[in-house]
Amino acid sequence: MRRDALFDLLARVPAAVCVVTSNRRLARSLTAEFDQFQADRALAAWETPQILPFAAFVARLYDAALHDPALAGVRTPLTHAQERALWEAVVGDSDLGLLSAGAAAALAANAWSRAHQWHVASRMRTYHSVADTRAFISWAGEYQRRVEAAGAIDLARLPDIVREHVVSGAIPAPAHLVLAGFDDTTVQQQQLFDALVAHGAACARYEPLQHEARPLRAACLDEHDESQKMADWVAARLAADSRARIGVVVPRLAARRRALAAALDAVLLPDRLLSPASARPYTVSLGGALADVAPVAFLLRTLRLALGSVELEDASAMLRAPYLAGAHTERDARDLLDAQLRRRCQRSVDFERLFEGVQASARECGVDAAQLLAALRSCNQWRRQHSTRSRRPSEWASAIAQLLQSISAFAAGDRAPDSTEYQALARWQELLADFAALDRTVARFTSAEAIDKLERLARDTIFQPEGGTPPVQVLGMLEANALTFDHLWIMGLTADAWPPPSKPDPLLPIELQRAAGMPAATAAAELTRARHQLQRLLRSAPEVLVSHATVDADRRVAPSPLIAAFEPWLAPPRAARLIDALTPVSLAASRDATAPTWRPVAPLRGGAAVLQNQAACPFRAFAIHRLNARIVESPHDGFDYRERGQLVHDTLATFWCSLPEPTRDVLAATSQQQRSLLLDTAADAAQLRLQRRRGQVSAALAELESARLVRVTEQWLQHEIATRSAFRIVAIEEARTMQVGTLTLSARLDRVDESDAGARIVIDYKTGSAKNAGWLDERPDEPQLPLYLTATEPTARAIALARVRTGDVGISALAAAPNLLPGRSIYWTGHFPSWEAVVDHWSTVLERLALQFAAGDAAVNPKRLPQTCRYCELPTLCRINERGGVVIGGAAEDDDGTPWVRDEE
Repeated sequence: MRRDALFDLLARVPAAVCVVTSNRRLARSLTAEFDQFQADRALAAWETPQILPFAAFVARLYDAALHDPALAGVRTPLTHAQERALWEAVVGDSDLGLLSAGAAAALAANAWSRAHQWHVASRMRTYHSVADTRAFISWAGEYQRRVEAAGAIDLARLPDIVREHVVSGAIPAPAHLVLAGFDDTTVQQQQLFDALVAHGAACARYEPLQHEARPLRAACLDEHDESQKMADWVAARLAADSRARIGVVVPRLAARRRALAAALDAVLLPDRLLSPASARPYTVSLGGALADVAPVAFLLRTLRLALGSVELEDASAMLRAPYLAGAHTERDARDLLDAQLRRRCQRSVDFERLFEGVQASARECGVDAAQLLAALRSCNQWRRQHSTRSRRPSEWASAIAQLLQSISAFAAGDRAPDSTEYQALARWQELLADFAALDRTVARFTSAEAIDKLERLARDTIFQPEGGTPPVQVLGMLEANALTFDHLWIMGLTADAWPPPSKPDPLLPIELQRAAGMPAATAAAELTRARHQLQRLLRSAPEVLVSHATVDADRRVAPSPLIAAFEPWLAPPRAARLIDALTPVSLAASRDATAPTWRPVAPLRGGAAVLQNQAACPFRAFAIHRLNARIVESPHDGFDYRERGQLVHDTLATFWCSLPEPTRDVLAATSQQQRSLLLDTAADAAQLRLQRRRGQVSAALAELESARLVRVTEQWLQHEIATRSAFRIVAIEEARTMQVGTLTLSARLDRVDESDAGARIVIDYKTGSAKNAGWLDERPDEPQLPLYLTATEPTARAIALARVRTGDVGISALAAAPNLLPGRSIYWTGHFPSWEAVVDHWSTVLERLALQFAAGDAAVNPKRLPQTCRYCELPTLCRINERGGVVIGGAAEDDDGTPWVRDEE
């Protein structure tokens, strides 16, 4: 039956005709074409035709029997979710050591369905030679017993039950039955159709329009090039006729879905980034998982966090999502809180830790996040009520709906969902209803089981938003069955992909699969099937192109032998992309490297780091200390390099304060055992103070860190005893205010020592490797100690960087006399006549740096390229990489990869 004859029959007697299609896509397509057929006849209204995919057709016939009062004992069918839950329970209860019971249950459900489609289920019991088959036979028996115990019928056996009712006369056959797209029918389908015909149905087959096209072959470099050429071709065909029906058929569509969508977006919507709300002129079949749609992903993250722990990245996405109540009005505050949480939390976080972190960060930053905190309190109250109890699925569904209603931006009236969001939320409500219906097959769920099951259901649910009938359709091979187009491109026809390799079902006996002629059972059957499918597609449009890649990664691939003889195709001109649409303009260049003058109202935060960054690069100092520019940190487990450096500082400070007197003689007189006890106590206290600020770490990690602290500080103290002469510590972690030029800086001196002769030594601990401090340069790399000396201890006679690293302890110093500190400490004598001249040089250099910063010097002028920029955090802000030849990016580390600690307040 041709298209016009079918539509004429549907228009005359719509109630007597039932069109059954092989897939949902064909049913939607025929329905849309019939509507257009009626509209072209100038009709304003018409009866909706009965055009149903096979599963819906069977469900409608069975529903008639289910609600027929004359029929007794008709069982209610299970839903897909209920069936999957039963299979998972059956497989999970078996005594086999399975890596993934969920994956095994999916395989078993698929094998059960195929066994009934091809009527081999009753013949499997005699096959026991293969362990997988024996396991499946055992699972199938238990599954069938549980279905019977529930008083239900599963979907795999539904067509056979319907056939029995048709044969008995309990279900009347439709007057006219039209089959569309059934080139290959299963035994189960064919027996049902035969029964309907035998009991009065006039059966016909829909014959789509066929064309005699001369297919051309496009040999592309790789899959990316193939996608780009396809997109160029689609753009050219749409430009010629915006109403043309264009099909793109891909054998492995699921693997290439994202790449194809990106290629089509680039040519059909080149300005999509500027106007993201524009409708796409194409649709891609095999929609993505419902769990990946933005509002549903937010709901699942919220549930996962409320009932367990998640990665901090997921918690961050939940907190900043536009679907959480108050997201629009508190957007900036939530971004700031998120940055703070990344410093406090580890990679994985539970709700309690997150809630505490948000509260502490809000107090610390002084931001207004009342709506966020209110939503988290609601979530916390819900969590305390539900997280420790097991409930029936329907009770969980009700509780979950209640939680999401209380924190949703849509429910709060903050914003209205767009079309895609509205459809996704509607599908979510259906999913919750399916979840609630699991009462029929599952007794109770714990909180962890409930969220796992709901997330799997969302992951298994395909979501394709309705958006009209765009002219371009991207389809899989089977979905294109019986569809017709004006232009058709068939992609991915390499020798590896087409014909597809045979893949027999791993749980069904291979002998039965071959005897029944099941798809993918043999290579010969797949070749015949692939040849038939390709020939059908080649006749579905007047213009047909086939394409294949010639290179896959590092190997060459050949075209499918089924297309190798086709004539080659010449590619059309490249379609315009966004970069082509940007009209070149003459740019006016101006150099602006001077910021407004600094007008201090309080001591400048950052301490010596202000001058350190000004010396390294004026722009860096301007961006960090005036613009407050920072990278958003990544969450980390345990302590990062800054925190580990701070722990060393705090441990040594606490240790020295615990001695009767902080002198070398008292240190040397303290036994090693006593030092270890004091260091143990100091390390624990340092960790406790740090964890109060940034959150708890595991006990095991804290124990390891304490052991490290004791080990490295003990090595340093032993070094001091062995190399230093008598000294007394006169300042430990002492806060100072420093005046340098017009800048008032705050700092905290690690240590100030005094020798027996009264000479003071300013010491700064360094937990990274020793870099060249450049103390005598005009732009010193490490100006902290010269600054501390000139601004707070002008009479000091030495400065020293104390390396406190595991396996590497020592001192890098400058001193007025060689006997003050060990090592090469008087190399300044080759540059200056006296120690006083060195101090005067430092005063001049540091004051000049301070005046430059205060005057607004913000030039991008790194001291050394590429070393200065190698670990800078701000390359995207200064854009120095556009000069070329600069290696940038990374964390603040030394050349050997060891992180170094900045002196920041």
